[in-house]
This record gives sequence, structure tokens and C-alpha cells, in this order.
Amino acid sequence: MEDSQYKNTSRQQLELSLGKQLNALISASHALNVRTAARFDSTLQPAAFLIIRWLFSFGPTSATVLAESTAMDRSSVSRLVSHLKRLAYVKSETPPDDRRGVLLSLTELGRQKTINALKEKESIFYKHISKWSDSQLEMFIALLRDFNSNDCK
Repeated sequence: MEDSQYKNTSRQQLELSLGKQLNALISASHALNVRTAARFDSTLQPAAFLIIRWLFSFGPTSATVLAESTAMDRSSVSRLVSHLKRLAYVKSETPPDDRRGVLLSLTELGRQKTINALKEKESIFYKHISKWSDSQLEMFIALLRDFNSNDCK
């Protein structure tokens, strides 16, 4: 077998292995997100918790930005936000610099419930990395940062 063919086959095997590992990570992450959403409020759809998580991580924003950032259509975001408002997890405010706009943010109840729900998720996540050395963790972070960078667009 030629060197280039061997390298190509070897590279293909590596890429397949990477795909399997990424799929395992995504699947496990999704299952954990669904469990965390249920811990937050078992009556909500997991998509509603995605909105909660986004607001918790990034702060007040418009419904348009929420829709774009969560890859949901505007009508779904609107319906979910309305439900979250009725449950007092989310509130609307008029931004001081634009009286026509509306900013969505978490209420104190929404923040507290999010923190409580995420504790379980974090404990499971940290259990996975607890035996790693600092250098292994640094390497993993650097590789993920490179993988997630937008430089390859």
C-alpha cells in the first residue's frame, strides 16, 4: 500500500473515531440537558429551558436574538417566552435607550431555579474530569477552543 493511501485510510479512521466520540458527547449532553430541564420545571418543554439557559448565560436580550441564537423560529420563541412569563421565570422590560424595544430577562425566581437545576448537571460534568490533571484539562480546553473557533469559515 502506498504511503499516501495508508495516510488517507489512517486519517479516515481517525475522523470516524472523532465522529463517534462527538456523537457520544452530543447525545450525552442532550440527555443531561433534558434531565436538567426537568429538574428546573418538569412541566416545561426542554426547548423552554434552552431559552432559560441562554438568558442565564448571556443576559437580557430581544426575542429576535433569542430565536437566532437558539435556532428556533420566532413563533416558537414567542410561545415559550409567554409561557415562561406566566410562570414568573422571565420578564419583559423596555430598554432605556429604545422605548420601542423589549428586553427579555430572567426573574429572580428564574435565576434561582436555574442555579439549582444546574448544580446536578455540573456535578455530573465535574465527575467526568475530576481525575484529569491540570495539564490534561488545559489541553482539552485548548483543543475545544480551536475546534469551536470560527476561523475555519
